[in-house]
Amino acid sequence: VGTTKWEALFNPQRLDLANVSAESILELEKLWLKRGIGINTDIPADLPKVFADQRRMRQVLLNLIENALKYTQTGGKISLTMLHRTTQWVEVSVCDSGPGIPEEEQKRIFLDRVRLPQTSKRTSGFGVGLSVCRRIVEVHGGKIWVVSEPSKGACFYFTVPVWQGQEKEKRALTEGEAAP
Repeated sequence: VGTTKWEALFNPQRLDLANVSAESILELEKLWLKRGIGINTDIPADLPKVFADQRRMRQVLLNLIENALKYTQTGGKISLTMLHRTTQWVEVSVCDSGPGIPEEEQKRIFLDRVRLPQTSKRTSGFGVGLSVCRRIVEVHGGKIWVVSEPSKGACFYFTVPVWQGQEKEKRALTEGEAAP
């Protein structure tokens, strides 16, 4: 049996998301240490494993943490939190102490090639990172959103399904369908 093109790009499996987040933070260590930015994590020891593609979850975490670093001033704070609110989902948040995002821009930032007018001159990028994160999270069956107020920072949240021995869900995900 051959693998589909989609399966080659996306391989969900039982995954320790806490380890993936620790690796992501360490990968960006030089950036946050150089700027004196504090990164706090709140990940319960009993956080369940999730059903996700390791490379793609790493990509989402790196992008969200890099964005938080990009918009947090020297000496600022970033927090990464993981919660197990239901038996089906782990909720992840990456919050910063940056300039925040105006309410009218919050839905647009997850679209392709959207950069906020107030930040386009201060930071580099093509405006595709959050749209890629949205697609990855949605393929996993989860949701991604932002909560922010101008001058009070931003918190990006996303959900990932808890590992429950999924085989049916794995087939649905590798075939490009959302799990029920």
